[in-house]
Amino acid sequence: MSQQDGFDRMIAAARGHVLWKTLGVYLVASWVALQVVDVLAQNFGLPDWFPAFAVALLVIGLPIILATAIVQSGPAPGVPAPAEPPADGTGRTSSDPSEGPVTAHRLLTWRNAIGGGVLAFALWGVVAAVWLLTGVGTPASAGESDPGQALRTVAVLPFDNLSADQENAFFADGIHEDVLTQLSKIEDLTVISRTSVMAYRETTKNLSDIGSELGAGAIVEGSVRRSGDNVRITAQLIDAGSDEHLWADNFDRALSAANVFSIQSEIARRIADALAATLSPEESTRIERQPTEDLMAYDATLRGRERYRLYAEVDNNEAIRLFLTSIDRDPSYAEPWAGLADAYGQRVLRYGYGSEWADSAEAAARRAIELDPELSSAHKALGLALVAAGDLEGSLSANLKAVELAPNNADAINNIGATYARRGRVDENLRWTKRSFALQPNQAFSRTNLASAYMQLREYEIARRILDDAIALEPDGEATLQTLAQFHWWTENDDEAARLAERLVEVAPDDPVRIAGAANVLSVTGRHDRALELARRGLEISPDQGILYFMHLNLVAGRSLVRLGQIDAATAYLERDLERAVNLAQAAPDFVFRIYATAQVFAALERWEDALDWQARASDAGFRGVHLIERDPIWDPVRDEPSFQEILAEVSADVERMRLEIEREEAAAGVR
Repeated sequence: MSQQDGFDRMIAAARGHVLWKTLGVYLVASWVALQVVDVLAQNFGLPDWFPAFAVALLVIGLPIILATAIVQSGPAPGVPAPAEPPADGTGRTSSDPSEGPVTAHRLLTWRNAIGGGVLAFALWGVVAAVWLLTGVGTPASAGESDPGQALRTVAVLPFDNLSADQENAFFADGIHEDVLTQLSKIEDLTVISRTSVMAYRETTKNLSDIGSELGAGAIVEGSVRRSGDNVRITAQLIDAGSDEHLWADNFDRALSAANVFSIQSEIARRIADALAATLSPEESTRIERQPTEDLMAYDATLRGRERYRLYAEVDNNEAIRLFLTSIDRDPSYAEPWAGLADAYGQRVLRYGYGSEWADSAEAAARRAIELDPELSSAHKALGLALVAAGDLEGSLSANLKAVELAPNNADAINNIGATYARRGRVDENLRWTKRSFALQPNQAFSRTNLASAYMQLREYEIARRILDDAIALEPDGEATLQTLAQFHWWTENDDEAARLAERLVEVAPDDPVRIAGAANVLSVTGRHDRALELARRGLEISPDQGILYFMHLNLVAGRSLVRLGQIDAATAYLERDLERAVNLAQAAPDFVFRIYATAQVFAALERWEDALDWQARASDAGFRGVHLIERDPIWDPVRDEPSFQEILAEVSADVERMRLEIEREEAAAGVR
């Protein structure tokens, strides 16, 4: 055996020993590093991908460390031993690091390997620090570091009516709603909406299941007994997870408005104290306010709110009568003025009355705000009135003020999302709709709103999963069927969209909202005979045409008549709608769907230059209904026009930009 062969074997053995030793040390050090990373991620609210980021760095570093160990343990077999280096003419070895090309020995040193590892984890630390300093991780860290935060999500279950006279059930419901409203003014609490908790009026479910379904850590139960000139209200606060009673009390008082409001305020304050929720001075003042001294005015307002929420025209009219009765008894009582504004606004938005009722709604809402500037429901009512009038900017401001005064006002939060949608801000619509959904998680309409928001961003798989939940909750609901029909049309399943449109009116054949929705879907899917029939029926029911729901019925009738070859009759319908559509669009320059609707009328009349001009105006104003531009057959004759393609490309690109932004937000929050 030559000296070189022996040296090669010695080096190979040494290299194998060093390699295994290095691997063992690296694995132990990596395990320790990952434990540290895991502790930091949990305690500082870092997202789920931060530990994975650290693992990736360690995986990348492993081959570098092993290569360094191999190189630094000695020369490979066949390489001359250090004892016999070939010398050059200057006496320096050819491996001298002071000259010559870069070699593995010069790059793969322990100094470089350790330095690279330090830099890699410094990068991890910088990214984590930026995450925390920019506040992105604050909500998660706050929730995890404060064990009481979960309890501060509160569900107030319907109060039992223990009065001998069951006619007083409205009074128990009113007390329940007002306690919930008082709690909703506290920013440090998350209060599940009334619509969600009313589903548990006569439930046999245990509190743990209710808390789990609503995402609530604390449950409030109560009862009301009204007897003669006295009232007794009980309330108890329970930890939904442990079934532990956190607070309970009975309130026996003489029946008066002052005592009723005092009890409601005290219950809210005692619950906040039990949950260690912080009340600002402003919140404390709002909770203590006594809105009226007239018990009969309060009774009429409670009854009015009860009828208003049935969302039928006959009940809305009765609600108006009751609110006016309350105002007659106490004109300085702000709440019935707010209720009156809501009912007048719904006459326009839901029941097809003329736009003059929007003016009446706005006047009533402003009177309520004048009487009580810090009444959240009054600002929400103003927002409803202004959207009925087409003033989206004013509506948005009013609803934002409502949420400022009552951070858990689910109706105002939902309206903010809807207003952003009407302005083309489909990303902001989704953000606010998520917030609304968190306050009313067991409602079908909150799911359809959320699904629709995702649909507008072309997130169809997410939308479909949410719609499946809505179907399970309310399969024949107006919002469920309407949104599902739109989903199938947008995803090119016209037959299913048409079937759902028929089901929409089959369930409630005289409901003008359902008729209008079904007529639109049948029109765009080519069922022109049936679309025309429904459009005519809808116009008979609501000849005044409400601003939001019914303005398309002349358009539906006209476009269907064009396709059926009845041009003169079609022109009569479309010309009837054209002037009104232009006036509405000009009166509300940020109501982008009105601008787009005007473009559709011109398109149905085949006035293509005007149609494309109004479509461009809609796009410039923020219209982002890319699905409507892509799928509506009304645009087929000009679909290949350069100006049409330019608008489609612009709208598509902006929707994709918003979709990616939402995707990044959700990934950072750990929900994708």
